[in-house]
Amino acid sequence: MRVTVLGSGSAFSSCGCNAGYLVDGRILVDCGAPVPALVRRAATSVHALTLILLTHFHADHSFLLPTVLGARAFVDTETPGPLAIAGPVGTREYVERLLGDGYGSHIRHLVDSNVAPQYVVLQDGSDVEVAGYRLQSHAVVHSTGPSLAYRITDASGATVGFSGDSEMCGGLRRSITGCDLYVCECTGWDGPTPGGHLWRDEVASLMADNPGTRFLLSHLSERRALPGALVAHDLLSLEIASAAR
Repeated sequence: MRVTVLGSGSAFSSCGCNAGYLVDGRILVDCGAPVPALVRRAATSVHALTLILLTHFHADHSFLLPTVLGARAFVDTETPGPLAIAGPVGTREYVERLLGDGYGSHIRHLVDSNVAPQYVVLQDGSDVEVAGYRLQSHAVVHSTGPSLAYRITDASGATVGFSGDSEMCGGLRRSITGCDLYVCECTGWDGPTPGGHLWRDEVASLMADNPGTRFLLSHLSERRALPGALVAHDLLSLEIASAAR
């Protein structure tokens, strides 16, 4: 499994684009980064996407999604395959509102007809197969609205987790179990961070509790080192194999 970071910065930092991650060039987790431009630098295309996952509805995780859907809707040189959009309760209504408010009803109808995304509603404890991957979701505590952390497992058994944005909670801890790599937000470095986020010492405690999981720190307000963890930067790409193999 290949994980590529498109955006490693927190909402208002300048150390990276907003949240966005590719799995095998086919799954997009969150869409705050300028994905249509960045995926070309990652040697893939928005037309290769088969699944888009939203962890929650904050702007830095979702507001560039209309550009991805519009790029697929306006393609005239190839026919994109099927696309699923999955996320918490309300994802379909939220995405349609983004399209309508951002570009008007014409674009929303064009996406409906030319892209025809299939929506998948996820909640705490969901365990489903989507686009050839096993997808498990866990409710986490963030500042507003429904928020989910994910585990994604490929056919080989390699598993990558994504915390989204979360404070310390049971769902966050459950989402780490069994992951070969965990993409974990680390918004703060010097002390607790308001708004339902993790900071360095909390991430260190999660690492200590999960010694078999490699942590990749992202959603960064600034880029610093945490012993034992990888620190993300935009367009970092990692190959992940299952520890059981």
